[in-house]
Amino acid sequence: MKKIITILAAIIFILQTSASFAKVKIVTTLSDLNAIVKEVGGDKVDSMHLAKPSDDPHQIEPKPTFLRNLSKADLLFLVGMDLEIWLQPLIDSSHNMKIQKGQNGYVDCSTVISPKEVPTTRVTPELGDVHPLGNPHYWLDPSNAILIAELAYNKLSAIDSQNEKYYSENLTKFKNAINEKIKIWKEKISSVSNKKIVCQHSSWIYFTDFTGLEIVGYVESRPGIPPTAKEIMNTTNLMNERGCKNIICESYQNKKYPNMIASKIQGKVISLPASTGAVKGTDTYIQFIDYLIDKLSEELK
Repeated sequence: MKKIITILAAIIFILQTSASFAKVKIVTTLSDLNAIVKEVGGDKVDSMHLAKPSDDPHQIEPKPTFLRNLSKADLLFLVGMDLEIWLQPLIDSSHNMKIQKGQNGYVDCSTVISPKEVPTTRVTPELGDVHPLGNPHYWLDPSNAILIAELAYNKLSAIDSQNEKYYSENLTKFKNAINEKIKIWKEKISSVSNKKIVCQHSSWIYFTDFTGLEIVGYVESRPGIPPTAKEIMNTTNLMNERGCKNIICESYQNKKYPNMIASKIQGKVISLPASTGAVKGTDTYIQFIDYLIDKLSEELK
């Protein structure tokens, strides 16, 4: 009997020890959310992102691996605001009750930010890729990265309370690092903060509001819809009138129309990654914003 009790005690100890070392399984839709969540979760989480950082987040092609990863997730972090229109069928098919909408494992990060460009009129397909809940590209504002990190801390602490102190310390480190970098980023971009730009797609309002750059127009008059000949002429005239020579494009976008406009005004097309990890050396969120600030500081001189 003593031997049996000893064996049972050993089994219980092994099970408890294994449980204590089990990592929280996290899935995020975009690499940006993954980079931020990892700053808080550290080595206590096992996290991955579904979309590639070089992908257009509006046009993600679901893969079998998406479903497999979702089925094992403890927490799912998404951008929300109807950006991931491809996601809900995968959640439904995962049969993972933890991450169903309304459950604690379903984490819509848009709930903690202040949305920009919320439509004031009825949204119809004729308007193009207009999001009824507002512009969803909010991760491009470093202040919002802090809010996302705080949300990650709350979710991780709730699901893994024994490591709450660890998550709290990581959150503090990340917030301090971001706040310190914000001073550096704003000082660096200040020399070009009054520059006027045109954007290809409506992805950059959070970033330009943060940096002080002014968007005077868009190549896509209707988001996601290629411009007509008349719209191209209007944008060309607008850039001439406003003294604007620079067009900002996401690296995943076709540059046909921006190049066409730039050639008419002796302007320049500046291609920028829209997500963490899309170019070499930007695996962390801070490295990603560093890259954007450095690139624009150089290109907009």
